[in-house]
Amino acid sequence: MNVQFKRRIIGFETEIKDVADWLKDSESKTELFYISGIGGIGKTTLLLEMAKVARGYAPCVLWLDGEVGLTTSGAFLTTLGMSLETEYGRKREDGTVLLSYLLSELSRQRTVLLIDNCENMNLLEGWLLSSFLPKLQSANVLLICASRKELSLKWQTNPSWSRIKKLPLDGFTRSQVHHYLAGTEFSEERKKKIADMTEGHPLALALAVDLLLSSQGKSEGMWRELPSLLSAEFLRETASPTLYNGLTMLSLLPVADQGMLNALLEYPLEECDFNRLASLSFIRATQHGVSLHHVVARLLREEFARKHPVQFQLVRSKVLHLLAERFQLADHELQMRLAAHTLELFREFLPTTHAYASFGSALRPGKREEFRPGDLSSLLHFLIASLKKNDWQSELVNAADYPALLEDIAQSFPEGLLVVRDDLGNPLAFSAGIWLHTESLPLLERYVPQCKAILRQEYAALSRLPKEMSDTLFVLLSAVDPEQSLYRAEELGALLMQQWLIDMASGLRGLVASGDGQLNVLLSELGFIELGKITVSGKRELTLWELDFRQATFNKWVYRIIGQEGAAMKTSLPYEDQPNRLINRNDMRSILEHLLEPELLAKLPVIQRLGIPPKNVRTAVLDILNDASLAEPLTQIQRELLLESYIRKQQNKNELAAFFHMSRSTFYRHTRLAETHLAFVLSQKLH
Repeated sequence: MNVQFKRRIIGFETEIKDVADWLKDSESKTELFYISGIGGIGKTTLLLEMAKVARGYAPCVLWLDGEVGLTTSGAFLTTLGMSLETEYGRKREDGTVLLSYLLSELSRQRTVLLIDNCENMNLLEGWLLSSFLPKLQSANVLLICASRKELSLKWQTNPSWSRIKKLPLDGFTRSQVHHYLAGTEFSEERKKKIADMTEGHPLALALAVDLLLSSQGKSEGMWRELPSLLSAEFLRETASPTLYNGLTMLSLLPVADQGMLNALLEYPLEECDFNRLASLSFIRATQHGVSLHHVVARLLREEFARKHPVQFQLVRSKVLHLLAERFQLADHELQMRLAAHTLELFREFLPTTHAYASFGSALRPGKREEFRPGDLSSLLHFLIASLKKNDWQSELVNAADYPALLEDIAQSFPEGLLVVRDDLGNPLAFSAGIWLHTESLPLLERYVPQCKAILRQEYAALSRLPKEMSDTLFVLLSAVDPEQSLYRAEELGALLMQQWLIDMASGLRGLVASGDGQLNVLLSELGFIELGKITVSGKRELTLWELDFRQATFNKWVYRIIGQEGAAMKTSLPYEDQPNRLINRNDMRSILEHLLEPELLAKLPVIQRLGIPPKNVRTAVLDILNDASLAEPLTQIQRELLLESYIRKQQNKNELAAFFHMSRSTFYRHTRLAETHLAFVLSQKLH
């Protein structure tokens, strides 16, 4: 093993260029560059690199450290004066006011002032904005600050100082990690394991390499040391046991307000403690509460699971129930976030050694991005390479038609394409399917002539279903990039499946027909339900699989995956569709559609089955929709949505979607959820 490995400075190209551009511009004026990021992300390293560049252009380059107490204007000016004297031998004459002297010295030539550890600079911001920076407006001073905390709103909204460039730092990309490791003799598999373990965090990466190159690194036990080492680095912002416990519980949640976090804590946080926690540099405030940086969250979870395995399991089960309650009432964006977090939380229950998808690595789906027309050539390339390897593509489609099918989906129904991308936005993997509705069925029939027989009685309803109401995706194609070297094919398969599951989790349904034995095993392990067999060309038998989140909630699916079906039934939400429910969502929609038409209402099968006078049912529905105390779990917006749609009927669907500030597809999704909730409440009331 090469123990002479020299750490590389990688990344920072954009940030260094920003500094160089300012230095090369003879017209540049005083400006603030603000570097932010969690501990160990590379802020000090970047400042040092910027200082090297600055010394090649600027006559005066000064370095201050916020840890030495730059919390008052006097301390700031004194430290700046000492630095100027130490570096350049300049002394203030007796009787000269310190502020005036320093402003004069900074203004006489191009100056770069770098300040590290600026976490407490908020104590100085009023003075800096009113008495220091305005007097350097016409000078050539570049002030570069680095802090674990984001720049405060006071800076960002100050009308008299707008010369600010924010430089938030995040982890390395997968390619940057491999570039960093290029000087080692690690095997490709070991490099990929390091990349997975560290998730591109610079300090984690450096520590992992150091441990592996040391004598201790000969043992796999080094992986267990990293969480503790890194946690100590992150948590040096707080030594409070109360906050540490709060952070540990927060690591199991995607986002939480004070009430949700306290539901997991033995000793609840007071408001002041929660505010202190929210102010930490690796905590981000959102509209739904606070969340941990994903690297810190994973490290704290791993340490918790290692030190207290039984308690970890108990808390994780409680978290799943809390997330399930929140999931049903969340908007689409939050539902996707909750689903992604739940998959990460229970990752060890997902397949880890499958040929098509391995969930063992810590890869996370990136930001969801739509298909772009420029992606098509890459996707076709992936598809052709997949065919050469005999990987699965739908046996329902003639193999010669695969490229044409992909092109038709991309051109006519691109919403059926799911693309996984790398850090630069380039495609890495894709799946292609057709959302089933009146406009898309002709395309499905063209490539899958037996689709009527497959869909059976559903076909007639789907042939009349508007596009915006479609909730079923028939997956037909899937492939990964065969040429890139940064990810294994099965890792990309897992990323693709994760993103697909996250998309489906918000009340949608997926269908897959497969005669591939390996794929059938994978789908079964992922909780798909077998609907039956399909015979193709009179001889080959395929299995039709379904994953239906319209009828089953996401948490129930998770319980099915981790083998706790019985526990799921005990802890599932009361408003899930159960076999013994008096009224299901379809019944509820029929009742609402004819609620104000007594004769038609009386003829409905559900009314006859209930044996309850139609008038009583109508009164019960109206009572629920008009009285919030009777409506739980119906939310106020769901009650309003149902009243506007079925009772008042003053606007069409497009107008209603606009009225509630939703797209039509979002409007229909919320309507379905509202109907499900109302069906539960009405069943309870009539029972």
